[in-house]
Amino acid sequence: MTDTGALPYLGVRYQVKYHKCNLACPYCIAGWKERENVFDAETFRQVVSKLKQLPYRISLRIGVGGEFFTCPELMEEVRNICNFNTNIFGVSFSTNLVASWDQIIGPFLSSLDTGKLGMGCTLHDTVIKDVDEFFDKASKIKKSGVEVYVGYVAIPQKINLIPAYKKRCDQLGIPLAMNGLIGKLHGVDGADHSLEYPQDYTSAELAALKEVWDTPHSYMMLLRACNTKGMACSAGRNYLYIDHRGNVFPCGNTAQLEPSKKMGNILAGKIVMQADDTRCPFTSCWCGNENQALRIVDQYYERSRALRVFHQKTGIPKSQLYQGYNPSIFERSSKNKIGSSWKRVNKFLRKILQ
Repeated sequence: MTDTGALPYLGVRYQVKYHKCNLACPYCIAGWKERENVFDAETFRQVVSKLKQLPYRISLRIGVGGEFFTCPELMEEVRNICNFNTNIFGVSFSTNLVASWDQIIGPFLSSLDTGKLGMGCTLHDTVIKDVDEFFDKASKIKKSGVEVYVGYVAIPQKINLIPAYKKRCDQLGIPLAMNGLIGKLHGVDGADHSLEYPQDYTSAELAALKEVWDTPHSYMMLLRACNTKGMACSAGRNYLYIDHRGNVFPCGNTAQLEPSKKMGNILAGKIVMQADDTRCPFTSCWCGNENQALRIVDQYYERSRALRVFHQKTGIPKSQLYQGYNPSIFERSSKNKIGSSWKRVNKFLRKILQ
């Protein structure tokens, strides 16, 4: 038996570049269907094997890009992670839940120890036919013992539906984790193609979304575009980003903007971890997983086995949870500078989400 209790925590975002998807959401913030599927099953297995040798208690987030339940190799390796006692105490991924419950999802969950598993169930109500079926599947997953959340993108034309979705999630005991739009909105009735998000959410939309957003941290980071530069961060110390080739970086921003700061390749040799926390050198960190390396998360929340799920500490007033963040990048410049800055940020976000 592996005793991981005394090991330090390590959050790992492993982006495997599996880009096959069974949906074509018009608002896909990363444009997965436009990207080449370069997933290699053997490399994936080797990287996971190396992670099991690290002296850390690991929460592993698999960044799939496409749909998890269309890939047997991913399913098999996650099953192995869950069923064997190793230092990986939690493994999580996202799914759109379109796959058959009786043929795929149910048998998968029955084949493993759900006590290690986390799942983000992304609700795409612009393209799926049956929202009730989606929530029925999410409820079954919750009852099976999985650390589950429902993910939803804040489309302006759908804001009026979010309170009802949140109520359904609350009734099921499942967090509703929100994502902001990134870029221009296409394929949705009533969308203004000249607007770019999150910059162009209106004040009224921001106020309405604040009422249903999952955590103040996520709201400040993903919707208000908090400038992260200078904020204390554990990237490279208690958080790692691994690309599909096994290259290791402190975070996804570093992988794209400062690749020379690579910490090594997990398949080729020793990884040199940072001894201390750092100060974020970037102005923008909107990926739902990278910004969780920020130390402000540990100040206000308890982490879980699913990298994107954390629970508010008791005794902290909600108003305090919005404090300690830098101003939004949209509020630090003139209007003209904001437009120029946003174009650069939008291009950057597209890169880190690849």
